[in-house]
Amino acid sequence: MSHGGRLLTVACLLGVGLFFTIFFLLPAPNTLQVPYFLKVYLPQAADRLVPLPDNDGVTITFVGDIMLARAVERTIVANGTAWPFAKLGELFTGSDLVIGNLEGTVRDERNIEVVNQMVFDTTPANVTLLAAAGFTHLSLANNHTDDYGAQVTLDTRQTVVDNGIQPFGDPFESENFIVRENIGGVSLSLIGFHAFGQTSEEIIDAIKAEEAQGRFVIVYPHWGPEYIETAPATEVLPAAAFIQAGADLIVGAHPHVIQNVEIIGDVPVIYSLGNFLFDQNFSADTMRGLTVQIKITAGALGLNFTPISIVDAQTLLMTDAEALAVCNEFSLPDCYLSVARQSD
Repeated sequence: MSHGGRLLTVACLLGVGLFFTIFFLLPAPNTLQVPYFLKVYLPQAADRLVPLPDNDGVTITFVGDIMLARAVERTIVANGTAWPFAKLGELFTGSDLVIGNLEGTVRDERNIEVVNQMVFDTTPANVTLLAAAGFTHLSLANNHTDDYGAQVTLDTRQTVVDNGIQPFGDPFESENFIVRENIGGVSLSLIGFHAFGQTSEEIIDAIKAEEAQGRFVIVYPHWGPEYIETAPATEVLPAAAFIQAGADLIVGAHPHVIQNVEIIGDVPVIYSLGNFLFDQNFSADTMRGLTVQIKITAGALGLNFTPISIVDAQTLLMTDAEALAVCNEFSLPDCYLSVARQSD
């Protein structure tokens, strides 16, 4: 072998040795326990959360059911208003709007002594924690907003407004409480729907009216039986009717568990995000939920799903492995969906 050939061989051997040293022995940045050669094949947070296009459009984060009464309120009294969302990190970062379903009323009278009550009410002080967390809009289209009658419903709406949050929807006349936003070149209409206080026909007329104005119509229904993970006909049939009327996105609440997600035409239907903050610690399914960050542009919708868990009245982000397992359970590969849509 020539002198040049020997040098080439030595260089190759040194290169291979250096490669295996880096690949198998050196720890990856920010890796404490998992060897690098395994980390290469394990999906990381940056892989799971697909970057959404940073161009014109609007980014909205939706969460599921929020309840600030009973054990949740007792925990807030014991630990302070920062407690429930202290570990959310950057979950809402980059969102123009953050939207949830507020289950219950707001009254000055504290009612935490009642353990098993089926009426949910909290005090105005606790609404501040929702504003501090970054919520911009709250749906009042549910079966607990009217727990103490019409006047308290009005008081609840006003307290939400006083905290800089926009309410929408109503237990009985959501078509009169539609919120319209114009962000990033997208004209939005937020329509609540309380399936136990209104008929689909009332909301269908509202959807048609908003769609006729060329707006992106979002329906946020409170519907279906509780604790059922597959959406039944009482959700599927109204969803189809809403889409036929012109709805562009449907995000559901009330079942208190995560339900399936499907795309009908170019319309995503998230039948239930489950709970976001609740005290239903009688099952694992009610102590977890989904959040979804949706980027709406003229030509597409990008949906990033982030599973959460609830422990001691505190909402926590799942680990990457836990999150991927939940997403796979509901046929959401990599916790992401992309949907092409026709421009309005």
